[in-house]
Amino acid sequence: MLWRNRTFLLLMTGEVIAGAGMWISIIANLQFMQHMIPSDTVKGLILMSGLIVSILLSPKAGVMIDRYDKGKIMLYASLVRCLSPICMLPAIYYGSLSWMVVSLVIMQVSAAFYFPTVQSSLPAILSPADLLKANSVYLNLSTLSRIGGTAVGGILVANMDLSQLYLFSLAAYLALAFVTRFLRIPAVDSRKRQEKVEFREVLTVTKKDPALMVALLNTGLITLFLGGFNLLVLNFSEIQQSPELMGWIYTVEGMSILAGGLLAKRWIGGRNLIAASTVLLFFFALSQYGMSFADSRFMVLASFGVFGFTVAFFFPVTTTIFQRRLPEHQQGRFFSFKGMLDRGFFLVALGTTGICLDLFGVSGYMLGIGSVTLLMAALTMVYSKKHKLDVRETDEPAVA
Repeated sequence: MLWRNRTFLLLMTGEVIAGAGMWISIIANLQFMQHMIPSDTVKGLILMSGLIVSILLSPKAGVMIDRYDKGKIMLYASLVRCLSPICMLPAIYYGSLSWMVVSLVIMQVSAAFYFPTVQSSLPAILSPADLLKANSVYLNLSTLSRIGGTAVGGILVANMDLSQLYLFSLAAYLALAFVTRFLRIPAVDSRKRQEKVEFREVLTVTKKDPALMVALLNTGLITLFLGGFNLLVLNFSEIQQSPELMGWIYTVEGMSILAGGLLAKRWIGGRNLIAASTVLLFFFALSQYGMSFADSRFMVLASFGVFGFTVAFFFPVTTTIFQRRLPEHQQGRFFSFKGMLDRGFFLVALGTTGICLDLFGVSGYMLGIGSVTLLMAALTMVYSKKHKLDVRETDEPAVA
């Protein structure tokens, strides 16, 4: 039973703690930059600094995750994460952007190890029948920690000094390290530990498996859209001259993810996950077309509701595909590789979304990206049927 698995419960408890601490830090970082940096371009460059370092570090992180004890990697990553809010204390005292960059780099270095380790640990501690449900729970708890963390951060930033917010984050990260200390994840096979582990091995496996390629391409397309999510929300708010619309959009999207997460296992469990991820792309396209009605509050909120509900199905489905199609001793490298791609897509999205919004406006941009998503859905459906791609959560794990 999923909820009787002690290690899974500890992992999910850690996710809530880490997420809440991270979002409190993000709120504090934005407030710090608002006072220190007038230029949006400079703000973007500073935020990108940590992402670039994590992209460069991901190959090494993936090799270490597959080779060494996953519980210890998460513990050390959690302890390193504690240094991030500590570095913001001299940043506040001296008004130093350099200390802030150091803080962001430390945060992303920790994330490059911690989150791929969590994802690659689930198949080792759970039965195949529980994976889809576990991935849905993971997404739901991430959403809850985002909603709770931003809400608490917003309240704290209005009533406390920034240094106190970072102390709250530090307390959360110390609690995460304490919880992580009790994780018990099956050790890597001693024979696998002695083998030479190379990052490019997982690239070769990915290129040879059409199911992995389809899932990666579909995930990349949606991640590219998510990279410009905050900028889109800001544009909708400006078009309708309604600052409170931003809060409503985040609330509707978050609650839709939570509602969808409760149904993902029931509706998709046992079905072909490749086919399911393809059908979900059509719903993404529908939501993006709906967002093109940028001056209608009802259409915007309804479209974000559809988008959030679809996200609740899509990411657990694609994550389960990755976990079923790869041997356990390659999953650390794969999820590090995927994390590297996700961060790369976010960097691209930060630039391209702004340019497209300036050139075409939010309605034109949504019609364009909706058409791209629809085309990708059609191509994926044809390709999957041609190659008879079929992945189910109950499939036996791949063997290297």
